[in-house]
Amino acid sequence: MPLEYSAHSFNYVDYFQRATAFLSEHRWIFEQSNTKFVQAGILDAFPRTWIQDFKRANNEELNQIPLGYVNEAWCDDFKQFLRSVDSLSVEYERKCDSLDGNPATVKGISPKKLYEIRNLTSLIGDICEPSETLLDFGSGLGYLSQNLHSAHQLRVLGLEGDPYRVQAAQQRQMKLFPDSQEHVKYVQHCILEESFPQIQDSCKLAFSEDLNSTYAIVGLHACADLSITAINMFLSHDTITKLVIMPCCYHKLECDSDSNCAKFRNFPISDPLRDATEMVSNFIGRPFLRLGCQQTSARWRNMTPEEHAAHGLAMFERSLVEAIVEPGHKVTKRKNLSNSGSGSILDKYQLCDEAGSELKWSDQQYKELEKLSEKYPDGSQLAEYLTCLQTCLQPICENLILLDRMCHIEKEAQSRNITVRCKLVKFANDKLSPRCFVIIVEKINTDC
Repeated sequence: MPLEYSAHSFNYVDYFQRATAFLSEHRWIFEQSNTKFVQAGILDAFPRTWIQDFKRANNEELNQIPLGYVNEAWCDDFKQFLRSVDSLSVEYERKCDSLDGNPATVKGISPKKLYEIRNLTSLIGDICEPSETLLDFGSGLGYLSQNLHSAHQLRVLGLEGDPYRVQAAQQRQMKLFPDSQEHVKYVQHCILEESFPQIQDSCKLAFSEDLNSTYAIVGLHACADLSITAINMFLSHDTITKLVIMPCCYHKLECDSDSNCAKFRNFPISDPLRDATEMVSNFIGRPFLRLGCQQTSARWRNMTPEEHAAHGLAMFERSLVEAIVEPGHKVTKRKNLSNSGSGSILDKYQLCDEAGSELKWSDQQYKELEKLSEKYPDGSQLAEYLTCLQTCLQPICENLILLDRMCHIEKEAQSRNITVRCKLVKFANDKLSPRCFVIIVEKINTDC
């Protein structure tokens, strides 16, 4: 049975201990990049009995495995794996789809981003007041900032590190939303935890109103460490009373000082998860974070046999090619390939040196490729089975990343005597928007 997440009552310690023990035990499934699984011998670690069960499964069963399906005829350890996955699933509050938004913002925006903008705008509009100044972290081209003002007449300062994006946002505003220029401003700013005084100065310069009001941090794509920066800035300043951000790009988190990138500066960030990870063999690395970012089961569950076959073949072939590449060399997929199906796998890939100069595949590399292909005659099937197992683990990985942040917020607020109301909300359509979680935190004034 999935657990129901409710802030302030969720048992973080128990969940972290169970999830880390499970992921550590099954780290072979995700500890290598998907381009390196042949070279790393991951297919040799695949339990033979699991492979037999996968081969007996029909396409409908294959699609339903990450959604909790278990065939009682499968082997005991595979069934136990799937039941453990189910026991670590977490149900979050769902945000119903919103149709809010200015039609003028549709131009040039993908359906995915438009869906996220409209739904996040609706959430923020329910929480924030016109008297507040919203700080749009990583404002990019200003899509969220403009939509917030158009839909809810909110005052927004867009903060973006890339000066070219700032300029593009300003040009877009002048063309499409000229009436918003007094209420929506864009500045170039590299956001740091200690830079809130500079942000306040930018607000004073940008807006003529008396800015003794409170602030709310918002963000459509609070990539990598930016979401942690937003959380810590929110906790550190009394005048920042609300936080509404969508974290993403977990795999871009900054490494700690060690060169192997086995540790990260901002993950784990909570003491309970740190303690739990120290009790098991390490499984946290870039591939773990990347798995947290992968597609959810929403797309997997509708795949056809042909789509599974094509994906497994492409994944296996790429990993085969990577296995024969010498250190210092790299490969890229050739463009404009014919669909004749003849020739070697290597005809699909261009070998290059570090400088990007093209190289030819050697006779030895052709022989190595043939040897590996003979070793794994069912390699494309195994690659798709591996993807299925990763799809099972994806939500658990993302749970750890997000719940670590929620735990940090709660514990840190408590240590600072700050009363907060926390929520972790999920948008309804995770097929369209895989990174569909929103962290919502409000400071509560207990003096009233």
